[in-house]
Amino acid sequence: MNERTDHKPDIKIGIIGKGFVGTAVAHGFSHQTSYGANIKIYDIDPVKSQHTLEDTVNNSDFLFLSVPTPSSKDGTMDLSIVENALQSMNAINQNKNNIVLLRSTVVPGTTKYLQEKFSNLRFVFNPEFLTERSATFDFINQSRVILGGEEKYTNKVKKLYKDRFGQYLPVLETTFQTAELIKYMNNLFFATKVSFLNEMKLLANKIDVDWDKAIEGFILDGRIGHSHLSVPGPDGKHGFGGSCFPKDIQALIQFADSNDIEMNVLKGAWKTNLKVRPERDWEKLKGRAVSDDK
Repeated sequence: MNERTDHKPDIKIGIIGKGFVGTAVAHGFSHQTSYGANIKIYDIDPVKSQHTLEDTVNNSDFLFLSVPTPSSKDGTMDLSIVENALQSMNAINQNKNNIVLLRSTVVPGTTKYLQEKFSNLRFVFNPEFLTERSATFDFINQSRVILGGEEKYTNKVKKLYKDRFGQYLPVLETTFQTAELIKYMNNLFFATKVSFLNEMKLLANKIDVDWDKAIEGFILDGRIGHSHLSVPGPDGKHGFGGSCFPKDIQALIQFADSNDIEMNVLKGAWKTNLKVRPERDWEKLKGRAVSDDK
């Protein structure tokens, strides 16, 4: 990371949604990291808000929108929280130059739909690749930035990231749909990896294999990587839970089905996860992993 030491009060950043993603972004551009942008924070929870929505929207150049897209009852993505936030932002926005950076995970085609629906706003899809337990560290030390949208807007966002994190940070500019799918590819590759390792562990236990030695030998092939290998995982449980992987795998399976594509690998990974994690703890995360009415 190329740490900056100059303050940037002329850079005006708005945070909409102060969960772990919004908090990480705010910290990453703040004076605490020696960057010192002018930051405004709004959350629907008044305890988390530092500014009004109107102040945040109209007095920011870049608006980072990070709100949940939980699972509906049928597994499809629930976009209502995103749309409600954008409806309010669209109605009050008087700034003709600000850019909304959508951080929420959405199925391909969503940002284009939102751009058409909320024409008083300008969008770049900028997926986050943070883990909840280390989000602030992950944002400051991010390995790449993905930007989807019109080039005249992605170029401005690219300049922001390069100015903050240095010229060597890889930044990929592409279309809305490509950026949206990249996010799912990342998340669901790791979800599938977790299910695969859990299945291997079940077999290893059955045939009296030294699991630690098996993993040691497995990762000697550098192509495997060192993440998402632990069974049980960091939370002490089998399979994957939390507010991301369960909702994302269901959303993409349903999205693919609607496009007549059979996601057999993902369906298998999900079936395995339901077997090894029967408590389905993500269902308790109302409003984040599952819709409030689920």
